[in-house]
Amino acid sequence: MSNTVIPPRATVTNTYDGKDEPTREPTAGELIRKLKMIPEGCIKLGDDEVMRSYGGPPERIVLDAVGFSPANIKSMLDRQPWSQECEDTLRGVDGRKVVDHEALYNPPDSYRPPKYTAEEFEIAKKECEEYNRKLFERIERERAEGVDVDAKYACNRKQADYDLSPKDEK
Repeated sequence: MSNTVIPPRATVTNTYDGKDEPTREPTAGELIRKLKMIPEGCIKLGDDEVMRSYGGPPERIVLDAVGFSPANIKSMLDRQPWSQECEDTLRGVDGRKVVDHEALYNPPDSYRPPKYTAEEFEIAKKECEEYNRKLFERIERERAEGVDVDAKYACNRKQADYDLSPKDEK
């Protein structure tokens, strides 16, 4: 049994309560931790800036959804290499504006993760396990060579500076 402490689910909202200070906007991580998820499922951000959690294959039904603000998206994107296509796709989009139940829970197929058969899912799972095994071996080898692997592989390491502000209309 592991001694890992699981943090409590965030209860922060992004609404103004009318008092002196507006409530702090939740971080992307807080929003993701609040999503209903199952072990065989996954999460995926759609081009509408809505983060959705999906059930396991083959159906991949939407279990939960939350709209991300441009600041949430930027904080996630800045942790990966910059892409003009990605910046252009997400520029000026605000997932918090997606409020229709149908839009949240029945997104277009292009926003969904791949639908695997049970056999394809097992193959993908094995490939992921193999990738992770090789990654951990590489990390240990680099650590032995004196590489600062904590800095190199940090999840929150900023790699880019996306500009998701709306384009000026000319």
